[in-house]
Amino acid sequence: METFARTKDERPLRRWTLFLPVAALTVFAGYLGLRMGQPPSEGEIIERSAALYLSRAPDGARATDCVGRPGEPPVRIVVTCAHPNGATFEIMVDARGQPVFHRRLEDPSA
Repeated sequence: METFARTKDERPLRRWTLFLPVAALTVFAGYLGLRMGQPPSEGEIIERSAALYLSRAPDGARATDCVGRPGEPPVRIVVTCAHPNGATFEIMVDARGQPVFHRRLEDPSA
């Protein structure tokens, strides 16, 4: 059997053992690429939109104020959040989970 190099204890080091780390890294990179290429689920989109709503809404806002409904292409989901004071926020999200447009529909304090 062909050996590539010898180790300290003079056991032969086979050539294929040098490629095991490269093969493992290739498989891992493929897995990450597959995982990152998948679009987020509807639940994840609504959770992210609710977090955006909470960062911009006045006090008293909760993540449970938000609901999602299907949108017209290129919008995948329209997330509507109704604040307890009557203000309504609408966030439109594309197929990759990125907010395309968001607006405040009503503002009773204005």
